[in-house]
Amino acid sequence: MEHFVIVGGGTAAHQAARSIVEMRVDARVSIVRSERQTPYSRPHLSKAFLTDRVEPMYLSGADMYGDPRVTTIDGANVVDIDRHNARASLECGRDVPYDKLIIATGSRVRRLPESIAQEPVHYLRTLEDAISLRSRLADGSDVVVIGGGFIGLEVAAAARQRNCKVTVLEAQPNVLARTGCTTLSEWIFNLHVSRGVAVLLGTQVERISRTASGKVVLDTSEGKMNADIVIVGIGVVPNDELARRCGLDVENGIVVNPRCATQDPNIFAAGEVTRYPVAHLGIHTRSESWMAASEQGTVAGRAAAGDASAAYAEMPWLWSDQFGSNIQCLGFPEIASKRTLLGDSASNQWVLLGWDEKDRLVNAIAANSGRDVSAIKRAIKRGTPLPSQYTSAMPVAAL
Repeated sequence: MEHFVIVGGGTAAHQAARSIVEMRVDARVSIVRSERQTPYSRPHLSKAFLTDRVEPMYLSGADMYGDPRVTTIDGANVVDIDRHNARASLECGRDVPYDKLIIATGSRVRRLPESIAQEPVHYLRTLEDAISLRSRLADGSDVVVIGGGFIGLEVAAAARQRNCKVTVLEAQPNVLARTGCTTLSEWIFNLHVSRGVAVLLGTQVERISRTASGKVVLDTSEGKMNADIVIVGIGVVPNDELARRCGLDVENGIVVNPRCATQDPNIFAAGEVTRYPVAHLGIHTRSESWMAASEQGTVAGRAAAGDASAAYAEMPWLWSDQFGSNIQCLGFPEIASKRTLLGDSASNQWVLLGWDEKDRLVNAIAANSGRDVSAIKRAIKRGTPLPSQYTSAMPVAAL
């Protein structure tokens, strides 16, 4: 029986294992994961899970873990990979031999330096984090969110819906600065302000401490402020150290080809830890997206199991739900040289399209226009022309 070892316990690891089990009846799969629970949907944790008393959304296919061919090694971490002898070494000293290995270690939250966070703050990455945070979002609590990216703003929206007093501190001149889209930044800023969120831009946090009465105090570039809860959402870092230690190519993520294969023919990688090619644009990227993790996991599993046709080369795509509005971002706004707009960006529904110098669509950002993004994604995947309403949209001078 060929032995497949998967390192990681998130969406990519789960999908890789499912693909192998479905494709190869003669396979044996071992999953080494630090968390002990059934894999769950992480996007859900910063949305409905915080606002409603709902259960976690567990990933479909969990019955796989009852298959005698599948073994989980829970509460464990791989600390080294011996590529020459095809063995993964665990922290406890145990070695796990493999025929094929899939690294799906995901990413971790970027943390504030201890010199700034002198008192405990909340981060949101795991189910345990979300349960703890949900229990603290009490009516009338003063909540400060550090970071105006998607996670920070989703948590801010959830806290406001729980009737907390919410302030967002963003160091950049705009929220969602990484999207490079001032249209979206202004639209989402106005949405939050209209719902009672205070958003302070260009604000640096210098120190977080606690008073004798137990109140948290933040020293910022705009002065002092008090809080009951401080939540930090300032991005994530790929867990690529294991790949580095064993000599795999790493460049802001593990470098893989469209088959999710590394330069070692027996090692594959999937999910947020990878840097993969978007072939039709000639770009390599790392995607912090649940959908990319799911689809890459499927491809990595099938490719490792011998499917020569398995490939992934999609543009990054993510979505966010805030105050009943849906925002979707597809592609690379930073390489767009011209833009067109479908709808009115001052309204509740619009699509902004970005095109490169070769008139290729490289980016789409949409507010409450999910069907448009789906249509665009389908056309790109099939290699067919975009529907005419997108190619004839109104040109705009700026983002």
